[in-house]
Amino acid sequence: MDQRRVRTIVGVALGVLLVIGFGASRLLAGLPADGGGGPPPCDEAIAWDDAGAVVGRSAAVVGPVADATFAPDVGGEPTFLNLGAAHPDPERFDVVVYADVRDGLAGPLEERLVGRTVCVRGEVREREGVPQIVLDHPSLLTEQ
Repeated sequence: MDQRRVRTIVGVALGVLLVIGFGASRLLAGLPADGGGGPPPCDEAIAWDDAGAVVGRSAAVVGPVADATFAPDVGGEPTFLNLGAAHPDPERFDVVVYADVRDGLAGPLEERLVGRTVCVRGEVREREGVPQIVLDHPSLLTEQ
């Protein structure tokens, strides 16, 4: 096989791997593999107070933002959105939005979202007995 043909085959194979890798990374982030920019639908969302039942799984969670706190002195400068109940109530659901993701969202979240209903998609985790989602991408948080 001549070198030109080998380079063509290698180039095509690398292109295919890049496309597959791009689609897989978007799916893992909860984004459409086709590169669509719209937020994922929340039509199958569970209520914030039922999220403890799906810890360890990817889900859409919906609820009212009862409280929001920006923590500039904490690593990653997170904003904590508390759904259903304010911190420190252990019966709340937390959405953690780090600075790198928050920069892709409009305006100060603590001013804009308190009192509004939101839907958030991602892996439901638990921290100190409270279920939470760490927001991975701005499009995974939508107002309802």
